[in-house]
Amino acid sequence: MKIKLGIIFPIFLLIFFQSCIVVPQRDYQGFSKSLVFKDNKKWMINKALTDLNSTDAIKFNQNNFDLFNKLSNGNAKTIMDAQKENLIPNKIAYHPSLDELETLKNSTDFDYLVNSYTKNVRDEIANIETELPFQYSKNEAFVIIEVYDLKSLKKIYYQKVSSSQTLEGRKYPSEQTLQEQINRKSSGPNFSYSANQLIFINQKKLLKDISKNAIK
Repeated sequence: MKIKLGIIFPIFLLIFFQSCIVVPQRDYQGFSKSLVFKDNKKWMINKALTDLNSTDAIKFNQNNFDLFNKLSNGNAKTIMDAQKENLIPNKIAYHPSLDELETLKNSTDFDYLVNSYTKNVRDEIANIETELPFQYSKNEAFVIIEVYDLKSLKKIYYQKVSSSQTLEGRKYPSEQTLQEQINRKSSGPNFSYSANQLIFINQKKLLKDISKNAIK
């Protein structure tokens, strides 16, 4: 019996997209969802505190910079460029102390500091799993962006976006009901995002939310 590729491919895509559905969770910790991009305020974009590899970290940092530079009409600078023009520390902590914020306030003309953090929490599922794993498995990651007002020395923005994908552990044949055995035979392969891929999915959702709620 011949099976046409035109029939198989849409079915494959359907299985792929159903397996890869991700619903990110947001947490603002009570801060406003909106950032104000007015009056030519200047934004310093710090390097992310991240467990991404160097290539992915560069991409992640660039994505952050591109959005803030666009929303501020070109009034954003990376920490590296800011250091070329100002006497500021080589490294700014992800959770800066009051003294560090005062140093930035007194030695630069920037209005805001943007910090970001990524975490690969669990990465236990391959992109393609032809069978269920032997035990419950999960891929999980999150991204946080915080903004500090360098004039008031206070944190004014926080958003965390997290997401995960899971697979239940495999049951031995003796533990399966007849219906479970039938379902398993027809379930097909499972597709998942890696934890690193989830980081970029979370970042995209977070930056889109910042853009959507920006006050300009």
